[in-house]
Amino acid sequence: MSAFLVAGISIVMAAGGVSTETEDDSYTVRYRETGQAQEPATPGGTSKGVPAQRLCPPVTYVWGRYETEVTACDPVPEGEWAPLVWWADGDEEEAVDDEPRELIAFTREDVQSLLVNSGSLEIQPDQAWVLVGADTVAMTDASEHVLSTRVLDLDVDVRVTPVIFTWDFGDGSAPLTGTDPGAPWPNHTVSHVYSDPGTVAISLRTEWDAAFRVEGTSTWIPVAGRAVTETESGPIEVVTAKPRLTTG
Repeated sequence: MSAFLVAGISIVMAAGGVSTETEDDSYTVRYRETGQAQEPATPGGTSKGVPAQRLCPPVTYVWGRYETEVTACDPVPEGEWAPLVWWADGDEEEAVDDEPRELIAFTREDVQSLLVNSGSLEIQPDQAWVLVGADTVAMTDASEHVLSTRVLDLDVDVRVTPVIFTWDFGDGSAPLTGTDPGAPWPNHTVSHVYSDPGTVAISLRTEWDAAFRVEGTSTWIPVAGRAVTETESGPIEVVTAKPRLTTG
């Protein structure tokens, strides 16, 4: 048996499913679970010889006549939405409120279909060529922003936040992945040094966390998975500087 916390409630993993203990023991809160429960990881990173997996069962939240589903690892912040409560009496279970509800589902694919502003990919020096052996600086102005859409005739705000940047400098070197969007020279934080002349294109892959908020509420509900945007520079010539003698 293992326990973890979601939305301020202690959830216990047991053979019969996922449940919590309430203060007055008058009812049990149960959450829909899929897949097999995994034992907690041991200090060595495995349990009983099996690699540890993060325990993230689905959790249903309700607001009025609407419901939505998230994972226990990304609970809905405290607000208008509340976990769905079930009565439990031995092996029999029934919802405390069995009123029919409409499902508000917003997925990573839905976020991907919106016009997420990928931000610009900026290269320094800002010209069509760079030098072998010198820093080529890269950066992006990708930033958190809010998009609008409609679900079930409701206005929905979708907040997207860039969290992972993968830079490919186009010369066959390993891509550079991190959380840094870069900065301009001379305080630059993302750069690359080319070792051979040629023509390259620099590309940027950005991963975005997302959350949505339904009209009439103030709570941002996390979206499972991440949307991805990609942008690429035009062709850049990598050249070798040739010394030239001059007379003074």
